[in-house]
Amino acid sequence: MKIPRNSMDIISKHLVGALPRESLSVFGIYDVNIVRALPTELDAVDIRQEFTDVVFELSDGRIFHMEFQTTKENTLHRFLMYDAQLAAKFERKIRTVVLYTREIRMAPDTLDIGTAQYQVENVFLSQFDGDAVLARLEQHLSEQHWTPEDRILLAFSLYMRFKPTSKETAFDKVLDITRKIEDKHEQDYIVALLLGLHVKRLSEPQLERLKEVLKMTDIVKEIIKEVEEETLKKGIQQGIQQGIQQGIQQEKMELAKRMLQEGDTVEKVARITNLTIEEVSNLLKN
Repeated sequence: MKIPRNSMDIISKHLVGALPRESLSVFGIYDVNIVRALPTELDAVDIRQEFTDVVFELSDGRIFHMEFQTTKENTLHRFLMYDAQLAAKFERKIRTVVLYTREIRMAPDTLDIGTAQYQVENVFLSQFDGDAVLARLEQHLSEQHWTPEDRILLAFSLYMRFKPTSKETAFDKVLDITRKIEDKHEQDYIVALLLGLHVKRLSEPQLERLKEVLKMTDIVKEIIKEVEEETLKKGIQQGIQQGIQQGIQQEKMELAKRMLQEGDTVEKVARITNLTIEEVSNLLKN
């Protein structure tokens, strides 16, 4: 499921609403009052990628940067380079939280480069029991006791620790819980989180299933509308360009006809009109 760049703005808009103040406290992340999502594209530097994971502006003016790691980051130099770029681009202080997935239980959170001390906050999602979290969320849904914290746990649950027998079905449960939520705004928030947090990490079949199951939510409708509008614009532009080219070609043909009627040679007509010898010869035959 390829999401056009413009549609990421739609996802970002819903992400802001999906992460209300203190909702990340379930992971020990406090005092995060998000104002808006920021573009993650950075100037090219000598690092493995040019996009950070998720970047928000906080109400106190700082930049909140979330990174997702499937492997242990041993030195933090790469994150330091990201944050230096963010600081230079926005001229703000940066707060970085690294969310570790899989079985990582320990990672450095400080880096001393002599001229500066760099620090991140680490969260180890593998410490959370994914089976217990999904069971709790299913119970809350059945009791109609759904909270913003439940939304966060559901969206992040795919990064948690599961028993081998239930790991393969975790994605199915997440989709099933999301599908059963009756509040359309809440569904949009969860879809935004799933797309924003997982779109680069889920397999293509999983992304297609996500698209199929959730295609009737408002956010996906917005994305589909965005795609259709972009396609229509491109079609109109191509049609206009094609019409211009056809008009130019027709003018060349008319000029060539007049020159041939006045006795000019095929070679001269081709040279003046930029038509091919074959095109001019066909005109002469006709």
